[in-house]
Amino acid sequence: MAGKRVAEGSIVVHGHSSLHEIDSSALGRSHMSSSLCADGLSSDEDDSSSQGDDETDSDSESYEGLAVDDINETYDHSLPEYVSNTDPYTQRIYLDEEGITIHVQGMSYSSLGLWLYGLAGLLSCGIVTLLCRWVPRWRIRWTMKRALLGEADFAIIVDEFGAISIEPIQRRGYGGTLESIFGSLTRKGPLNGRSDDVVRSLSMFTHRYYRFVYHPYLEKFLPNTCWMDSAWTRVPAAMRTGLTYDIRDLRKTIFGENNIDIKEKSVVRLLFDEVLNPFYVFQAGSVILWCFDDYYYYASCILLISVSGIVETLVETRRNTRKIREMAHFTCPVRVLRDGSWREGSAEDLLPGDVFELVPSMHVLPCDAVLLEGDCIVNESMLTGESVPVAKVPVVPAVFGKMRLASSTFGSDIAKHVLFSGTKLVRVKKTSQGFGGNRWLDLEQRTAMGTPARATAMVLRTGFNTTKGALIRSILFPRPNKFKFYDDSFRFIGVLAGIAVLGFLASIGNFLRLGLNARIITVRALDLITVVVPPALPATMSIGVSFALARLRKRHIYCISPTRINVCGKINVMCFDKTGTLTEEGLDVLGVCTVDYDACKFVGLQEKPHLLPVGFPSVPTAPSSAFSSVGSSYAMGLPGGLADLDRSSSMTAPRRAVDPSKLCALHALTTCHAVKLVDGKLVGDPLDVKMFESTGWILEEGEDHTGVPAPRSAPAPRSSAAIGHMATGIAASIIQAAGKSAMPVPAAVRPPYSDRFSLDGAGGANVYELGIIRTFDFSAALRRQSVVAKRLGARYNEVYVKGAPEAIRELCFSDTIPRDFDRTLLEYTNHGYRVIALAGKSLKMSWPKLQRLKRDAVEQDLIFLGFLVFENKLKPTTAPVLDELRGAKIRQIMCTGDNVLTAISVGRECRMVPEDMRVFVPRLIRRKEVVPMPTATANSADEGSCGNSNGGSGNSSSGDVRAMVVWEDSSDEMRILDPYTLEPRLATSQVKERLVTSDVAETSEEMERQQQHYFNWLHNYTDVDMSLATSGDYCVAVTGEVFRYMMDEAPDMTIGRMLMRAAIYARMSPDEKAELVERLQVIGYCTGFCGDGANDCGALRAADVGLSLSEAEASVAAPFTSHSTDIQCVLEVIREGRAALVTSFSCFKYMALYSIIQFTSVSMLYEFGGGLGDFQFLYIDLFIIVPLAIFMGRTPAFHRIMPKRPTANLMSKKVLTSLFGQIIINSSIQAIVFRLVKQSDHYSPPAREDPNDRDTLLIRSFENTALFLASSFQYILVACVFSIGPPYRQSNLRNYGFMITCSLLVLFTLFLALNPNSWANRVFELIDISTGFRRTLVVWAAVNFGLSSVGERWVFPWLAPTAAKFGRVARYLVRRHVLRNTRHYYSKVSRMEDGPTRDPATGTYGRAPATPSKPRFELRAGESGSAIGSSSATINGAEADMACPVDGGDLEDGRSPPSWEDIARKTDSKPYKRILREMGIPAWY
Repeated sequence: MAGKRVAEGSIVVHGHSSLHEIDSSALGRSHMSSSLCADGLSSDEDDSSSQGDDETDSDSESYEGLAVDDINETYDHSLPEYVSNTDPYTQRIYLDEEGITIHVQGMSYSSLGLWLYGLAGLLSCGIVTLLCRWVPRWRIRWTMKRALLGEADFAIIVDEFGAISIEPIQRRGYGGTLESIFGSLTRKGPLNGRSDDVVRSLSMFTHRYYRFVYHPYLEKFLPNTCWMDSAWTRVPAAMRTGLTYDIRDLRKTIFGENNIDIKEKSVVRLLFDEVLNPFYVFQAGSVILWCFDDYYYYASCILLISVSGIVETLVETRRNTRKIREMAHFTCPVRVLRDGSWREGSAEDLLPGDVFELVPSMHVLPCDAVLLEGDCIVNESMLTGESVPVAKVPVVPAVFGKMRLASSTFGSDIAKHVLFSGTKLVRVKKTSQGFGGNRWLDLEQRTAMGTPARATAMVLRTGFNTTKGALIRSILFPRPNKFKFYDDSFRFIGVLAGIAVLGFLASIGNFLRLGLNARIITVRALDLITVVVPPALPATMSIGVSFALARLRKRHIYCISPTRINVCGKINVMCFDKTGTLTEEGLDVLGVCTVDYDACKFVGLQEKPHLLPVGFPSVPTAPSSAFSSVGSSYAMGLPGGLADLDRSSSMTAPRRAVDPSKLCALHALTTCHAVKLVDGKLVGDPLDVKMFESTGWILEEGEDHTGVPAPRSAPAPRSSAAIGHMATGIAASIIQAAGKSAMPVPAAVRPPYSDRFSLDGAGGANVYELGIIRTFDFSAALRRQSVVAKRLGARYNEVYVKGAPEAIRELCFSDTIPRDFDRTLLEYTNHGYRVIALAGKSLKMSWPKLQRLKRDAVEQDLIFLGFLVFENKLKPTTAPVLDELRGAKIRQIMCTGDNVLTAISVGRECRMVPEDMRVFVPRLIRRKEVVPMPTATANSADEGSCGNSNGGSGNSSSGDVRAMVVWEDSSDEMRILDPYTLEPRLATSQVKERLVTSDVAETSEEMERQQQHYFNWLHNYTDVDMSLATSGDYCVAVTGEVFRYMMDEAPDMTIGRMLMRAAIYARMSPDEKAELVERLQVIGYCTGFCGDGANDCGALRAADVGLSLSEAEASVAAPFTSHSTDIQCVLEVIREGRAALVTSFSCFKYMALYSIIQFTSVSMLYEFGGGLGDFQFLYIDLFIIVPLAIFMGRTPAFHRIMPKRPTANLMSKKVLTSLFGQIIINSSIQAIVFRLVKQSDHYSPPAREDPNDRDTLLIRSFENTALFLASSFQYILVACVFSIGPPYRQSNLRNYGFMITCSLLVLFTLFLALNPNSWANRVFELIDISTGFRRTLVVWAAVNFGLSSVGERWVFPWLAPTAAKFGRVARYLVRRHVLRNTRHYYSKVSRMEDGPTRDPATGTYGRAPATPSKPRFELRAGESGSAIGSSSATINGAEADMACPVDGGDLEDGRSPPSWEDIARKTDSKPYKRILREMGIPAWY
């Protein structure tokens, strides 16, 4: 078994047919070759035992605090169960990347079915084949039969949206083990003993560039995206050897080449697919039909337009495909480790497990890989949407135990080690050794590999399995839109098709009555179908989207999902990240607040951090021995001493006297960061960069060091010149200490005034330098970052931690927390400043042990050093944009990881929260029902209070934990919110004492005291604040901890009300942001999210409309990407979305009405065997309809966003009322004109020149001329009516193309109507009609326009809701009548079945009186008994409301009956609307 330890001192790694033994002495070295024992880098613990540990550490030594066996156990326990498939014919596969489930069914060809299918296609002249192409389900049922997945020839794939794909299953010879195919998946479950079984043949298929491989024992297909080599966790050192050529050949069979190769269809295939599109098939059939009917000119023009459309589509498809191919394809030369030797090769040959070298010339990363050693800075804007460079650090084995390759992205704790495909390599250095230390170098020396590739990475994923492949796949296969407009449009096309069928049948009967021959009957009846269902209808619906995309592109807003444009018009809530989105990206350092430990308070704000002392802070005047004895009187409680603190400052932190004299706040500012130096510029997180720049210190990093191990007998270098440009004392000391092998050069910082220090490079006493030895990157879950640094000449290390104040306070000794901690923090956060807490401690530990130290051991027992205060200014456009959104009644929510008070201050500053609005802040009170541990460490307190995934969930390993949320007014202690209904409550008397209970009680006595204190405090708040409840002018600010608790424990009613009231969400993790978006969608909101992409990727992808502020043209983080750094782009997207939505509706209504108008004209002419002429059709379709439909969509979006949103439902009463109303008006006008022309002067009934001609339609007639002219006016004027301007689009006067086209068409139609001439009559086959009727015709056209305009603007918008109200009343009356009759019938039957009963009073027999049925009451989901008083219960089935007439007495349960207004009121279709009405939330929400 691969990775099994066979003997002590050796590790067996199985390949295909070879065995490699790795000497444990080569791999058993420590992380660093020696401790820092030269000059000032020696440790107080420099004893022989630690030196011995450095020499003899084995493979089982701990990495990041986990032994290899622990890593394996952790990984195995977290693996999902892979059990055998219950149905060997079908299976379901969940695609984690896309979040959808596909259904796979095995199929093989049926010989009989294929023969019958071919025969049917031949006999039907290809019609059957064509229909089966459009409906693949028919072809599958006809030609295929079910087969076992392992024996099937095809995989039939059906996704959640009903799309069907037929993928051929390929079979290839293999010969490798089962584990080589499925990796670590074979290590779990009952089949783990078969991991070494040899597989001779592989069955696999590819779907959407996913590759699925058949598992012979589980009897199902598994995606190779989740493949992971078990040796990565079981034998971490084995990954350093790379791949052999035998293993490489096997893995290439599984994964293929490392390229994102998009299949480009040939021109013939594209032409074939396009021609057989239903649209063009319908066009081809129409052209053939028109030719049979002698419409040669019209048929030729339509054929020419169709061919042009096909050619244009082919060219556009090829252009887009090639553009995506160019963006996707990338290759570069790489140096890869194969069979123990470094070889030159191509990036296309890389496979998972390959080890390759990272060099500066590799500008773009060719695959997903983990950094083994070295130091990299990359630009991940393609992935996250944020252009700030990101530093990558070498991986540790524990990471592989948490890694899940099935997901395209990783958490921050894993992503910091991963280099993602397609991201840009900004800088690579060869200074960091990574885990394993010198073992890798010794292995190279033993195997004579020459110069080692010190900056190396191991391939994780290749091709389409990479993050870049996920981006390309999302572009090629966008997720189907949930927007109902497209479904409704095709449903309406079906309605038109039904009308066409009815017209077809009616025309056949009419033609038979007229005695026309069979040919003309068939042709003309079929032609009516082409009239009713316009072929261009589907194409016109995308016109508005196309123009909107073009306008957005001009503003540098790019979209990878065009169908989301229409969704933008529906947005009713917009969530914003704070830092970098609402506020400026760069923070300005306001100053540093240090601590006076004598007075136990803050000294004050030092606005110039570079003036902080370069030594140590002032220490208490007590003797130093006071800090070494916990029992000293000074430390334990003398008045004014460190212990004389307010208990509210730090209730859970340990109390211990400490000595802060070895720490310096300035050192924390200069070392506790992740800033890198690239081309002489500082790059990294903007906060870190600003913090370091404020100190004025200099950052120096070691240049690329070859790292060639020196011979064991070789002397150490004598000077720092051996390291190139790095000339500081720290670097020289490290190199001098590396007697046995090269050591990585850490980053070093020093003051800028070189004349004040003797920087001679020899590590002398005059050199003042700090070396950054180890860095723990910022964790969103822990909300902190830490470093371990060492000052030249010091005999101890310095640990510095920075992070959220509430998180840092829990890690510090309570003795070091100033009295005014809360007051100072509140003061700065209320003014909108961002506050970062600083802490540190001294640490004596050798270098090797320091490299293996766990993070939680570093970040505990800290000394509080002070506050770092940042000024985060609003962007100039933030407040105006939010004002316009508020004016449009689009709700705004701030979702940030910053402090809640800072977020509230920023919310008020940008007017997201009005100045006079009350804000209630939550506090989570937890009651522990068991006796806690005797002592509580700072680390345990942190685990219980930090923003982790379980915070506030009410679960604890020590016992049951009950919790509740207290909502306190941030500015008035007299007001709170009801914890269940969130109604405002007001204290009946002045509150004497603030609630100062801690989050978790430490003892049972303290728990009882805090409980009693809380309930006594809460008892004061008994009355509802009627003024605030009536106005609804309040909101809540939710913290991440409370949000997690509410989602896990609170009833649905309380969650819904919290979501409706919350305007601020603070201390939110990336996962909680995404969950917030999903929760808002659940209650009916159409949600948008705007962020800079860093920690917002999950929320951006979860939102209906995600907008990333990034410099990348396309980002996998969001469907929309804006190059602009302000939120003005939000307004642009919403405006264009509304304009596109209105345009789509207008074009659809126009095309539908155009077909009905033409259908009406043709149907009237069919009455006497007439019809429209060839050039009449040509003029209507090509010169009126096409240009008007195109130019209709060019109207720009309105410059303001109005409160009323456009309708998004095509089948809504408003749209249908407008459409059918216009049909009635225009059909009536045509009927009037059709009758009036018969009464005009010189009218003669239609007659054929040859009375015996029954083969053609009669074109030249008075009726034809009148209807052609009238309908021509209607096509033009209806376009003007449907082309909506304000409030969603600008005035049509700004659409110059549309206005010019309409004017020219009206003038030309007036010319045909009022000024007849022989040319026009000959071309359009018109006849001379009287001048009086021509004028009458123009008048009726004007009347038509007036009626249509008045109806569209005033009548139909009023008629739609009025008709809906009457419909609801009628439906109520019908249901009540039916219910009454049903009750009467069942009560009568019940009395008959009960039989006679004896009356005990009289002794006579009779029938029992019918017991009136009582309505059953049910609480809404999630409501508790305490909420009944404030929210009404609903009656099951609404039976009680129908128990009696509206105007007749009370209901049976005593309640008042519903009024007519209640009955006619529209039912709230969205849950959030019901909550809005119940809570009385103001309109701006």
